[in-house]
Amino acid sequence: MLSLVAMRPYLAILRPNNILLTLFTQGVFMIAASRTSYFNIDWSNIIWPESLLIILTCCLTAAGGYIINDLFDVETDHINRPNKRILKRDISHKAAIVYYIILTALGQICGYYAGLGIGLFASAIAVLLYFYSSDLKAMGLPGNSLIAFMSGSVIYIASRGIHEINSAYFAEYAFLAFLHTMARELVKDAEDIEGDKEQGSETFPILYGTRKTNILSNVILALIVIFLVTAAYLLSIEPFFNVKSTIEIHRFVYPAFLVLALVPMILKSMWMIGKANNKRDYKKISKWLKLTMLVGLISVLFSAP
Repeated sequence: MLSLVAMRPYLAILRPNNILLTLFTQGVFMIAASRTSYFNIDWSNIIWPESLLIILTCCLTAAGGYIINDLFDVETDHINRPNKRILKRDISHKAAIVYYIILTALGQICGYYAGLGIGLFASAIAVLLYFYSSDLKAMGLPGNSLIAFMSGSVIYIASRGIHEINSAYFAEYAFLAFLHTMARELVKDAEDIEGDKEQGSETFPILYGTRKTNILSNVILALIVIFLVTAAYLLSIEPFFNVKSTIEIHRFVYPAFLVLALVPMILKSMWMIGKANNKRDYKKISKWLKLTMLVGLISVLFSAP
């Protein structure tokens, strides 16, 4: 039996924090969309066991994607993340390939067991993740856009795990996830510019410089701020214009959360990006943007059912 020490690299290569974030994301949206009030959840609105299979499909497919990404990034990571390399040092190339095949196959099985549509989605994502790692990642914006799209799709596919859905509800958050991930991918490319140059990649920071990368990232984040402030305003005034709506204090919790918590965090991200000019700066921003994403997910729990 493998010891815990021997198993540790096999867990680390899966980016467990990211997998947990994927699990948390889908769980939050399924629960939030199934509430009948702030404090009541209609558990019968969640489709069992399909909802769990959807979550497993996304987590397993994403895990396989992280492995194949590391397989193609061995030389780049030697420069960008020398202290976090796992392949070749702790896991052999052959073992990583087998690991990738097993996890991806399990993701496909869960997907097709949940339904044909989910299975086709899982297959498409697995193929796209492979080509992202092999080619698209080095092409800059096309690769960034693909990862941003898949980030949004994780939210939207969660809608397949509940009976009664509000498509606009999921689409809005999927769009915000797309924008946020796009900005963070640009920041990560700026962080990895040294290793990417060595491998001949043509990422946005390499082609246009970090200054233009900072500007583009902040433009994207500014769009999110405009969207959130507009949403908070419309949600806060809605009870006053809807004569059938009862003006209750909890109706203002979500708009207040957006304006007082989430928007300031994004504005701080923009300020940090505006000052960034080295690897350490971009690493801090990347971590801050991940925290911002987590706070954004928590805000979903305050959204009006």
